[in-house]
Amino acid sequence: MTPSPTHHPADDTLLRHAAGRLSAGATLVVATHLAGCPHCQLAARLGEAIGGVLLADTAPAAMATDALDRTLARLDTPASIARPPANATDPVPDLAPGVPMPAPLRHVARRPWRWVAPGISRIRLDLAGAAPGEHAYLLRVAPGATLAEHGHRGEEITCVLSGQFRDSTGLYGPGDVAEMDVGQDHQPITEPGAVCICLIATQGRLRMRGTLARLLQPLVGV
Repeated sequence: MTPSPTHHPADDTLLRHAAGRLSAGATLVVATHLAGCPHCQLAARLGEAIGGVLLADTAPAAMATDALDRTLARLDTPASIARPPANATDPVPDLAPGVPMPAPLRHVARRPWRWVAPGISRIRLDLAGAAPGEHAYLLRVAPGATLAEHGHRGEEITCVLSGQFRDSTGLYGPGDVAEMDVGQDHQPITEPGAVCICLIATQGRLRMRGTLARLLQPLVGV
């Protein structure tokens, strides 16, 4: 990922990330962008600092009379130990030759690529705390390919990991973030050259344009 992306998350998105108010998928996308963007790292730290000041100025709320007892009881209760996946200690594979797996994805992206259509493959990601209807996945698209035109029933946020794509909103390269709102339609087209790999998080199913795209949608699962 390049150190200086040109398309960044919106200020509101960064503030919601700092406050822990983003969805699980959007949180992963923003964290992946932050890993390679010093500009947004500074903005995120500023948002966290502002949140800390606001919290410090908030009037304290009265606690329940048994709050301490209930907390101590929970500490005394044996907790189940989360076991890592059987392959969690395996070497993390590259996404593509010369494209290392970003650190925020190393604990979730351990499935093989799954063929979706000619020149297109995907890895569906399992996210803890994901809301119903929320999807996160890696999409790998061959250079010079045109994806189906589609709209959105919820927010979509994408971080480019390699290659480039363009749509009606601009050209996006490694490290760039594209955000789409409800009602926005677009048709991504990958640029010639390197394979385009993106991390995408969506809320709700896409609104596919075209009869063939709608027929294939149940097979694709987006």
